[in-house]
Amino acid sequence: MTYVQVNHDFIKFIDPSLYADVLNKSDDGICVIRLQLICERFLSVYLKERISPENIEFFVSGKGKSAEILRHFNERLTTSIASGLPAELARALKHINKIRNHFAHSLDHKIMQSDMDKYFELVDLFKVDVGMIHGYEGPVREAKISSDGKVVNAVDNFQAGFTAATYFLMTKAGLWLANDLQKRGQLSLGEPLQ
Repeated sequence: MTYVQVNHDFIKFIDPSLYADVLNKSDDGICVIRLQLICERFLSVYLKERISPENIEFFVSGKGKSAEILRHFNERLTTSIASGLPAELARALKHINKIRNHFAHSLDHKIMQSDMDKYFELVDLFKVDVGMIHGYEGPVREAKISSDGKVVNAVDNFQAGFTAATYFLMTKAGLWLANDLQKRGQLSLGEPLQ
């Protein structure tokens, strides 16, 4: 199989090392916050691709390295939806943000099984057709995660399950974004990789 360089910022949200780092933490709150930030990176990458360069100034706050497209997750999400983000993807992103907000605003918050079940369901509902099986179709609850020589089922461990679900979601989001860029004639590919 030949691989090719994709000249877009996909690595910001699908780099497996980001997810491995989350699994190395032993705190549910840190897990949720870091995974939600990865999803927020996807929205920033998407908006950077969708907003025309001559209009970007109206969406950017801050200057230099602190400059960012819009400031809050919900602003990015609603602007992304208005720019063509699929509703199924948006629902999963909205749910992860809801879970993150519960953790961020309550010292005593515990993840509920119903939150996990809903997140798994929403991730599975977001489908991307690339003309072949890509391995992230789901169901997420059947995913197995290898870490430190152990295999963990997504449904047996909160951090493993939440991480796997978010990796599935962001990988499918990357596939969708590549398709979207290609349809609009904006997919930029580099040379084949060795």
